[in-house]
Amino acid sequence: MSAIEPLLRALLRLIGEVIPTLLLAGVLIVVSANVISRTILREGFQTANELAIVCFSGVVFFGIIGAALNKQMFGVDYFISRLPRAFERPALLLSHLLVIAISGAVLHAATAQVATARFTTFLALGWPKWIVSAGLAFAMGAIIAAQLLHIVILWRRRGE
Repeated sequence: MSAIEPLLRALLRLIGEVIPTLLLAGVLIVVSANVISRTILREGFQTANELAIVCFSGVVFFGIIGAALNKQMFGVDYFISRLPRAFERPALLLSHLLVIAISGAVLHAATAQVATARFTTFLALGWPKWIVSAGLAFAMGAIIAAQLLHIVILWRRRGE
């Protein structure tokens, strides 16, 4: 195992597990504060919905990285485990390549959306809306990295 693999795995774990957890905590805090504010003060705060949207988008997009890293994305293992042993490795490779292709297409669409949405902002926050699409693009790039890591590991196990 090269020295870069554990570092890449640790970085992807941070991005795909720790960050979504923190963002989910942010969603819960913001939404709860808004509900309490509306109940007690009879008025919510304007930024709550937009903050919740940004945080929840991050939960979903970055959480997919963790799922990809832990091979929990599409239930592929269930079907591959039912294949004859000779077909397992090629089927795994094909599944990783398909995820890379799909992630590449989404990455392309997300970067195009960043380019077209660069002048729009969230009304209450004033933040540019492209940050949500940039988060999606970053997540797709990280998923591609996770799939390449899985392919490297699969390649090393070819002699087993």
